[in-house]
Amino acid sequence: MKGELERAIDSGRAVAAATTLIAACAIALSAPAVIAATNPSSSKILTCKDAQGNPILTDPSDPRCYKPPPNEAERAATEERRRRELEAYNACKAEQRSLQSLLNRYPNKEKHDAARQAALSQVESALRLSQRRLEQLQAERKRLLDEAEFYPTGNLPPKLRRDLDANSAVIEAQLQAIANQKDEAAQKNAFYDYELAKLKKLWDPARGERRACAAPRD
Repeated sequence: MKGELERAIDSGRAVAAATTLIAACAIALSAPAVIAATNPSSSKILTCKDAQGNPILTDPSDPRCYKPPPNEAERAATEERRRRELEAYNACKAEQRSLQSLLNRYPNKEKHDAARQAALSQVESALRLSQRRLEQLQAERKRLLDEAEFYPTGNLPPKLRRDLDANSAVIEAQLQAIANQKDEAAQKNAFYDYELAKLKKLWDPARGERRACAAPRD
C-alpha cells in the first residue's frame, strides 16, 4: 500500500513538472509577439552576414549587417533615378514660381479681364482697319470692272489690265491679313482662357490645392 502511495506522489510531481515546462515554453514563444507589438522596428527578423561573412540573425537596422558596394549597373541606375527626380523637382518648383507670378499679376478676375481686353483691342483695331481697306479695294475693283465693260471683246487697254491685276493681288493679300488677324484674336482668347482656368484654382484654394514638390532622395 505504501509503495502505491509513493508511486502516485511521484506521478503527480511529474505531471506538475510537465505542466510547468509547457507553460514556460508558451511564455517564451509568445514573448517575440509581445515585443513586436510594442516595438515595430523589431517585427522584421532576417539573416544577414557581417563583413567577415558570418551569418547573423537580427533585424534590418543592425549595423553589423554588411552591405557590399554597388556595382557599375546599380550605380548607373541610381544616378539615372536621381537625375529624373531632380528634373521633376526643378520642373515642379518652376511651375510653382510661374503660378505665383501669375497670381501676383492678376489677384482677381477684374484684373485679368482688363488685360484680355487690352490685348484684344489692339488686334480688333487692326482688324477694323483691314476690313475698311478691303471695302475700299472692292469698291475700286467694281469701278475697274465697270470700265472694262466698255471692251466687250476683252481687248482691255494695258493700263486697265494692270490695274485689275494689281487690285486682285492687293485684295488677296488683304483677305489673308484679315484671316491672320482673326487667328491672332482667337489665339489670344485661348491663351487668356488657359490662364483663367489656372487662376480660378489659385483664387479659390478649395478647388485645387497646390501640390508640394517632392525633393530628390539622397
